[in-house]
Amino acid sequence: MIAVLTALASLCGVLVAGPVSVAEDRSYGRPGEDYLPRTLPTGDDPARSLPIDPSLLRASTLRMAALRSATGRDEPARPVRAERRAAPARAPYKTPPEPLAAHRPATEPKPDQPRTDRPKPRQPKPQRPEGDRPKATKPKTDRPAADKPQAGEAKAGGAKRKIFQGWAFDRCQAPSVSTMRAWLSSPYRGVGVYFGGRARHCKYQKHLNKSWLRETKQMGWNVLPIYVGSQSPCVIANIKRKFTIGGNAWAQGRQEARDAVGQARRLGMAPGSALYLDMEAYRLGQHRCARTTLAFIRSWSREVRQQNYVPGFYSSANSGVRHMERARKAGERDLPEVMWFARWNVPPSLYGEKWLDRRAWHPHRRIHQYAGDVTERHGGRRLAIDRNRVDAPVAIIR
Repeated sequence: MIAVLTALASLCGVLVAGPVSVAEDRSYGRPGEDYLPRTLPTGDDPARSLPIDPSLLRASTLRMAALRSATGRDEPARPVRAERRAAPARAPYKTPPEPLAAHRPATEPKPDQPRTDRPKPRQPKPQRPEGDRPKATKPKTDRPAADKPQAGEAKAGGAKRKIFQGWAFDRCQAPSVSTMRAWLSSPYRGVGVYFGGRARHCKYQKHLNKSWLRETKQMGWNVLPIYVGSQSPCVIANIKRKFTIGGNAWAQGRQEARDAVGQARRLGMAPGSALYLDMEAYRLGQHRCARTTLAFIRSWSREVRQQNYVPGFYSSANSGVRHMERARKAGERDLPEVMWFARWNVPPSLYGEKWLDRRAWHPHRRIHQYAGDVTERHGGRRLAIDRNRVDAPVAIIR
């Protein structure tokens, strides 16, 4: 009986004493010590005290109470060394709950939202110049589609002007009356004719006279008179270099303007008619030459306007027309009133020329020559022509 009590007292002392240090007892997995692990857990320090299962502590308390009731005396508690005291119990780590949606940051992206970090493409703003009346649709080819041209008259500068809107062709030699009648089956209703000028290539016009102008007018044709006067001193075409402007550009321009008005009157073109000065392409980068050319053009335009005719201007878009736009921006006076610009192998566009401000020379003051040296056949007659889109004044035939 005494041996049994002694064994129970020993066992209770161990349980009350607290955790067993692994450093003091290294016989892991010894029989009878089920509360110790049989193998050292991975990552545990062997010198760290192991906590006692709380269920064993509760069991040891019940056993001590049973022992007191059996023996009637208490066993003195053994002193507990500092290193054997039970370590404070650690609460197991728990993942904190996710905050409510109301407390989430406002900038937290939602999974179903699309990405917004990519910049939005900039959309170009549509631009439409004032007075751009032609339709925006372009023909499938550079051949003008058949349409009904619009013609009208407007008063400006004290003289009436006849405005033509439609398609026109021009060629060095004016066609015969019969050819003009055959070409009524074409989409054209305007024709450019070279009626004068010392640099005109086809000087002998076997069909162009007062009778021809009247008959074509009765058919419904609109005439664009072209005057090929003196050329720029830095003209590019070799064939035109013998017709360059002389030493007094202003006086020469005034003289040739009077010649142009005189020839137009003899052909039956009344005041208010547009006369177009033909200035072939020249080297705009040569400043002295450019100043001489500009003086001639201004003098010619001023004199034509004083004679109650409309001064027009034909040239390459990259040289003469670009030059006139620079002069306009610089505030030069006595410039031509109508721009007839040549830019080939592009769709016909009156307000799409890059060297002309879209707000300048409008309304009814532009002609685009968009193709040259092409051959067409209408009504059984074949002609080599240049193609033009017109919204400008034409000749008034009496």
